[in-house]
Formats: sequence, C-alpha cells, structure tokens
Amino acid sequence: MSQSLERAAEAGRPAGGDADVRRTRFKVSADLSIASIPLPNTYALYPTPRRPAMAVMPMPTPRSLILLLLLATPFFILLPHPSAASVSHPDLILPKVVNDNEAHVVVLTAANFSSFLAARRHVVVDFYAPWCYWSCKLAPEYAAAASHLADKGLDVALAKVDATQERQLARAHGVEGYPTVLFFVDGVPRHYPYYGERTKDAMVVWVSQRSVPEVQNVSTIYEAEKIITGHGVAVLAFLDSRSGAHGDELAAASRLEDMNSLYRAVNFYQTTSPDVAKLFHIDPEAKRPSLVLLNKQEEKLTLYDGEFRASLIAKFVSDNKIPLITYHHHTGSRLSDI
Repeated sequence: MSQSLERAAEAGRPAGGDADVRRTRFKVSADLSIASIPLPNTYALYPTPRRPAMAVMPMPTPRSLILLLLLATPFFILLPHPSAASVSHPDLILPKVVNDNEAHVVVLTAANFSSFLAARRHVVVDFYAPWCYWSCKLAPEYAAAASHLADKGLDVALAKVDATQERQLARAHGVEGYPTVLFFVDGVPRHYPYYGERTKDAMVVWVSQRSVPEVQNVSTIYEAEKIITGHGVAVLAFLDSRSGAHGDELAAASRLEDMNSLYRAVNFYQTTSPDVAKLFHIDPEAKRPSLVLLNKQEEKLTLYDGEFRASLIAKFVSDNKIPLITYHHHTGSRLSDI
C-alpha cells in the first residue's frame, strides 16, 4: 500500500487511487457544466439606481477664507473711554479738525474760566469731548463761526472747554451730553443751550441774535421804518427817558421772553421821540410809558394797557406774539375776526 502511495504521489495523482481520480474529474466537469449555464440579467430586471454625482466645491480663495473667519468669529468694537482719548481706533473715523482755524476760539479751563467770563460781556462756550463724533464734527464749524464774528467786529467771544478734563466745571453748568453750547451774559449762563444746526451759518445767526442789546434805542424815522418793514415781532416802548425804572422793567421783560425761545423771536425797542411813536400809532400826548406790540406777520398792532411791570409785559408779549388761530368744531374754518 505504501508503495502504491509513493507511485501515485510521483505520478501526481490523488492519494485515493483511481476512484479519487474519477471523483475529481466528475467534480470538474460538473463545475464546468454549471458555469456554462447562462445566468439571468438581474441588473436588467432590477436596475440599481445610480448615485447622483456630487457637486464639486471650488477651492476657497484667501479672500473668502478671511470673510468666513470674520463671520464665524464673534468680535466687538470697543469705543474708547474718555480717559483713553489719546488712543486711536481705526474703526471710528472722526472728522479732521484743523487747529490753524481755531485762532479765534479761546481755550478755557477751571483756572481761567471765571476771570474770562468776567472780562467779556457775551461769551459762547462749547463743552466738548475729544472722543465724541459730534463734538469733532462741530469743531471746524464752530471755529469758522468764531472767525466770521471776529471779522464782523461783534462783541462776543467763542470759547471751548474739554469736559473730559474739566469734569467739575462741566458738571457745575449742567452738562450732560456732548457737545453742549451755552451762551453767557455777564458771566451768567442763559437758560437756552444751542439746539440748532451744527453749521457755521446757523451758529452765526444764533450768536448774532443773542448778542444784540436786550433793548435797542430808536431815535430816527429811518430806524423806525426799518423796524416796521422788517420781519418778526417788535415791541416798542414810548418812555420819558431811556434810563430809569421803566427802562429796567422793559429790559427785564426782554430777558424773560428770551428764556422761552431758542432764537430771538421778539425784539424790544424804546424811544423818546414823539415822531417815532406816531409811526407806531401811539398818541404822543398819551401818558408815558406806553407800549405797543407789532406782529408783522399779521400786520397788527396791539396796545398794552396794563401795569408797566416786567412779568406782566412778558405775559402780554407771549400771548400776542403768535397768531391765535381757532377753528369751528363742525366746519373747521378759520376765524377771520381775530
């Protein structure tokens, strides 16, 4: 048996003899016959859906990467604290201020504030903050207004105070925001901060109106005609003398009226001339003082017949300076008999 196994191994036949050979041949033939049978096309019967092609995302550019980084990263723009006014922030673009144009703007501090206001009758003071956008925007217009008023020779000084450095001074004058522009007369602030446009022309008009005398003297017919043909509201007092108790009451009434308006809405005048009084329909023979209000918009003269006291005159002016308009409840038509 061992010899037959050896011979079979040498001949390359299976160790099981001829029977093994037959079984091997049958297996091979069977495998071949099975392989030759055509298989059904299952892919045709049940087609597999194709996966859609994926969109190809382009490579991001450096610019898009930076944009995505900025959008994905939270950030805050920190505004400078008043104590760090010297620190520059590129995110906040402030208007440029040309210091050469501020030759007519006086810099005030706590050391020279009171003395300067005592030396000048009319002073305009801008309380500002260097880091404030609106303060920086006003600065060149304010300086231009100061130069214009100086060229006109108007007796008024424009000054400024750094409220971030002079906190107590600003607090003493009720400064709560920047910029705050106050008008001082004889060292006393008037009760009307500037709320107008932050332009040179608007400030020149405001300062010019505030700087005129409280009561202006009218001596000639020419001056009286200019008042009558002008605009606005005028109050004329026919007095025995330009100075005295009646003149003081008229000046006080003018101050009371000024406190209630941003711009000077009413101009006060006084005269001792009978000819001027006639133009305002005042009887020269009437008892003095006499006072009349001219509303040029309504072309109407109103004679004051009350006691010559500042508070009463101011109330009379306040009641008559604005045209009184009333309406019917049913028709809504304007009364024409006022």
